[in-house]
Amino acid sequence: MMKSVAVAGLIAMASSTYAAGFMLTEQSASSLGRAYAGAGVDGTDISGVFYNPATMTLHPGTQIQAGFVAIGLDLDYKGNDGTTENGRANTQPIPFGYISHQATDNVWVGLAMTVPFGMGTEYDDNWSLAKRGISAQVLTFDFNPNVAWKLSEKVSLGAGMSVQYASADLKMRDLAGQQDMPPTVDGEVDADSWAWGFNVGMMWTPVDNLRFGLSYRSKVNHHAKGDFTVNNLRQGNTAITGDNLTGALTNPTLRALWGKHDAAVSLSTPAWLMATAAWDVNDLLSLYATFRWTDWSSFKDLDINYSVVGQGTKPKNVHNAWKDTYLVSLGADMRFYDWWTMRAGIGYETSAVDEARYRTAIIPDADRLWLALGSSFKVAKDFQLDVSAAWLHGIGERDLYADDKGGVKAGRFDTLDAYLLGVQMVYKF
Repeated sequence: MMKSVAVAGLIAMASSTYAAGFMLTEQSASSLGRAYAGAGVDGTDISGVFYNPATMTLHPGTQIQAGFVAIGLDLDYKGNDGTTENGRANTQPIPFGYISHQATDNVWVGLAMTVPFGMGTEYDDNWSLAKRGISAQVLTFDFNPNVAWKLSEKVSLGAGMSVQYASADLKMRDLAGQQDMPPTVDGEVDADSWAWGFNVGMMWTPVDNLRFGLSYRSKVNHHAKGDFTVNNLRQGNTAITGDNLTGALTNPTLRALWGKHDAAVSLSTPAWLMATAAWDVNDLLSLYATFRWTDWSSFKDLDINYSVVGQGTKPKNVHNAWKDTYLVSLGADMRFYDWWTMRAGIGYETSAVDEARYRTAIIPDADRLWLALGSSFKVAKDFQLDVSAAWLHGIGERDLYADDKGGVKAGRFDTLDAYLLGVQMVYKF
């Protein structure tokens, strides 16, 4: 039996990154140290292959870069009924890798291998707001070949194509949407897909020590296939498992739901536009800035439709009502020695949640403040090591409602913080 699960944003229900929505900004350990101010156009590494392909023209010869940013979450929830919960997940590393090669005097080619969207949150199966989410795992891998063309000493252009793999797993109470049934059903959707998108960028250098970048990355539409599974039914406070299935499930609707079913899922990752600037003030100091817009308003509803033998099609709708988000960051590099650079940055990123009643436990999004520090070490003539750390602090409204009707405030997230540590190496041939 095929279940058709039409999802306007399955992975909009989950995020381990605690960035706006489920987007991962963390594609460079060097840029992490200044809260991604000037990402790409800074020229301190070759992560511009992802952020803005035009900036490859800053890097002569052939270079490779590899590293990761590890993320830990602290999502401390306190319910009005006295219950407490924390959506901590195990610390997850976000890997990335780049290759940049100067093919001719004016042409560069490169490859970015990144995880641009992802998540990983988990609560106890029996916590009081399981209807607002139990667990979610979302992962994307993006393979992004790019080309850059240096039109003149002042202008460079770049473009690329993304081939993206996405895998999503979402578990929540009443995911099956059987509101007419007496038991509570824990449902889980697991699906994956390959899809493609594109990216373009430009860089303008009006004077030797000043650079501006503008880049765009398209939406990627996934049409995934996988499974819809019901392996835990609850009647009141009693769990119904395979051992007591025969005696407990006299309801034919429940019998039809039990087990694993084919699923088809449609999901999308949003487009974004980023403007960056870099100013090399002198041999010691450089200043950077970033402004990024992300099209999260394209996520309106999560619609799930699946067919049960003898029961017809059962709809389930989760209204997201997300809004576009913005990241603004400022940063600086201090080059104390030829072999040692220190950096710092501050940023502010707005939440994708437009109204508190649409906030879920799996992604309790809120506005956040970025504070970051980092350092680069020139270990050898052609080898650079970067280490950075950042703290993301959730601020502003953080209430959680029992449902998306907004009638009953269930509690509040006292803490919405993320801790990031990035390490990478850059080698020049």
